[in-house]
Amino acid sequence: MKTTKFMTMALLLAAASAGMSSCSVSDNEKSPEQVEDPIKDAVEYYIVGKVTANNSALSGVTVSTSGLDAVTTDANGQFTLTVEEQKEYTLEFAKDGYLKASTIVKLSGLSNRSSVAVSVQMTQKAEEEDIPANQNVLVEANSTNHTTEVSNAANADAVANIATVGAYIPKETIEAGTKISMTQYVPEVTSTQVSQNSSAPVMAVYVETIGGDITATEANPVVLSVKNPEGAITENTSFASMDVYADAASRASSKLGTATYNATTQSYDLELTSGKLSGSYEFRVPYTRTVGGTQTTLIKEGKVDNSGNFEAKKDVTIAYSAQMGWTYTAAPTGGLANLMKNAIASQEGTEGTYTMNYEEVTNVSGNSIMYWKAENKYNEVTYTFTLNNGTATAKLKKYTGAGFTYTNETANQHSGGTSSTGNAQ
Repeated sequence: MKTTKFMTMALLLAAASAGMSSCSVSDNEKSPEQVEDPIKDAVEYYIVGKVTANNSALSGVTVSTSGLDAVTTDANGQFTLTVEEQKEYTLEFAKDGYLKASTIVKLSGLSNRSSVAVSVQMTQKAEEEDIPANQNVLVEANSTNHTTEVSNAANADAVANIATVGAYIPKETIEAGTKISMTQYVPEVTSTQVSQNSSAPVMAVYVETIGGDITATEANPVVLSVKNPEGAITENTSFASMDVYADAASRASSKLGTATYNATTQSYDLELTSGKLSGSYEFRVPYTRTVGGTQTTLIKEGKVDNSGNFEAKKDVTIAYSAQMGWTYTAAPTGGLANLMKNAIASQEGTEGTYTMNYEEVTNVSGNSIMYWKAENKYNEVTYTFTLNNGTATAKLKKYTGAGFTYTNETANQHSGGTSSTGNAQ
């Protein structure tokens, strides 16, 4: 009888012990796995952009800046540079057969994982052409087929015959055996920090001489000329003023003079009375740029729901796409519209928008929920130009970057749980 009682008590103790052990294992299994937040801890910023030529994407362009490995534009002409510091970066763009370009991107006051966008235009270099001996010539840049056109000219009034941009060159200035290449282009954006009151090129040419020099003198000046468009001539409209700058790399201190509007030739002309004809020349008009406050629009939002799951979710990819570039909301009109568009493009980059794809890879702890939201940042911009008979305006919407914000919360946060928040605007 005693033996039976002892055996019964032993079985009860064993069962109780097993139950306690079972409860202990269950409690351990229900402790949510905690993981680090890589988005919060990794500090990086993105310089993104698109390179175009003749309004089409340009692939194979080498994009470089000091201290970073160079990247190459893809089939869509797009590139991304990932940087770790907020400072000024000078980007260089190069491709065989094209004029080199550069732009300054200044990063400051940004949140982690911000993106700053830039659009860059490049131009295919024009072929060289022989200059006939002992003849005054008119040299024109043909931007359609990237050639240089050279023809005989009786005098400087021959600039009336140019289509867009060119130069009258007296025979006395030309060294024997000289060839010339003249490329018409719209200069690239020099900086993401656009001046609000400055001047912008409506037309530019790059001149290169081969086998000899062209040297202007007071007795025999070279005349650089931009034709007023036919529509503007019909309207009797012209820009109130136009200055000419040499060498885009140092344009801030390289003003050559003011171009005179010639009513006889219907062109903006500048006489060069000294120096060699070489390098870049920009015909620039004043503008006023007004920028509205930065606005945002929702791209996408969602959540990563890991509630009720005590194992962490690792390497979760969140993908979204953001608009970059800009588009007109009120384009320039009238006979000078195309020249005003050139001026705006030289400050804002190539007209048009493009899509940049982003991915954020993160971890979400056990029994937690991550709420996230992606937004586009943009500004509304107005340009005003002064004409001989009034003013002209244009308005555009410019996308400047993307923002990514998120919050991590425990599923039982209402009972006193914890949360963490990060951002990438």
